[in-house]
Amino acid sequence: MNPRPFTWLSLSFFGYFCAYGVFVPFFPVWLKSQAYGAELIGLVVASSYFFRFAGGLLFANFVKRAHHLLSTLRVLAWASVGVMASISIVAENFWLLFVAIGLFSMLNSAGIAITDTLATTWQQQVKLDYGKARLIGSAAYVVGVTVFGNLIGVIGNQNIVWILTALLFLYALMQMLSPSVAPADNNQSTVTTPVGFTELLKDPITFRVLMAVTLIQGSHAGYYVYSVLYWTQLGINVETTSLLWGLAVCAEIILFFFSNRLFRKWSISKLLYIATIGAIARWGLFAITDNLWLIALLQTFHSLTFALMHYAVIRYIGTQPQSSMAKLQSLYNGLANCAGVGVMTAIAGQLYPISGQLMFIVMTGVAVTALAVVPRGVRAL
Repeated sequence: MNPRPFTWLSLSFFGYFCAYGVFVPFFPVWLKSQAYGAELIGLVVASSYFFRFAGGLLFANFVKRAHHLLSTLRVLAWASVGVMASISIVAENFWLLFVAIGLFSMLNSAGIAITDTLATTWQQQVKLDYGKARLIGSAAYVVGVTVFGNLIGVIGNQNIVWILTALLFLYALMQMLSPSVAPADNNQSTVTTPVGFTELLKDPITFRVLMAVTLIQGSHAGYYVYSVLYWTQLGINVETTSLLWGLAVCAEIILFFFSNRLFRKWSISKLLYIATIGAIARWGLFAITDNLWLIALLQTFHSLTFALMHYAVIRYIGTQPQSSMAKLQSLYNGLANCAGVGVMTAIAGQLYPISGQLMFIVMTGVAVTALAVVPRGVRAL
């Protein structure tokens, strides 16, 4: 079987994000089932974001040419399977567990970064529609959260790691398929790792855009790590929490699907302001409500706090010179999705044992700070 590049990429995104949809909300639940406290869970999860940042940079150095992409993805996928299986074995030894989780985070982060590089290569080769392929990844995330969230409720939290191992095994099998069109280099290879980040950060508009999205994304940290634990503490069962997570991603998918139609003529600044206000409302109301229907409504705000923010920054990057785009994408991923979330996860880990409400109040304050950072009058038409 030699699937077309779009089919191969769609399968890859489906496998990756289905497993990731289990890992993000439910891995902290597994750690709790192994008798680890909230503070240690916060430390482990916060550290994993920094390992993700390091892994994305480290493993990219092994990809020198486009034909290295597939083989590297396959090695990373099978290594992820092995490391995840070992996590259950070393669960009783905290430091071995910490190292294993760090290694998995590095492998997992590099996998999605290199998959995006492969997608960029195929965009140039065969005019691949990246957006439609990536939507399949978001849909797979919903499957991971909802379907396997319900399965976890049936077979028990202690089996979460084995569910992840099985999903990663299926993902690795998908990587073994050979696409009908192999990735190939062009005159300006998209595989080369860019340099010159410092110069980009000297631009005041770029710096403020990146800082704003880092604060907005960082404010999600308490939600990413502790929402399932917090909601179960409020009396919401695990199966329902999985549906709440799935609702958030469904809202994200819908916004991505209609984003160009709805927001093509809106300024970057306006989009970021809306995302920030959405985050303030979302975390602020999370801190004061235990009403399931209001929580469900607030989950649809993920379309603003994540999807609209992501759409805005990608549009901003698209206005920059071609030679700077890859560098800006790396800065965005590293600062917002790894460093920002990692720092705020560590802070959330200290706050959640005191009070879940206090944690969401602090996350609200982080989002409020972003309002002062968003640059005004930034357009991308």
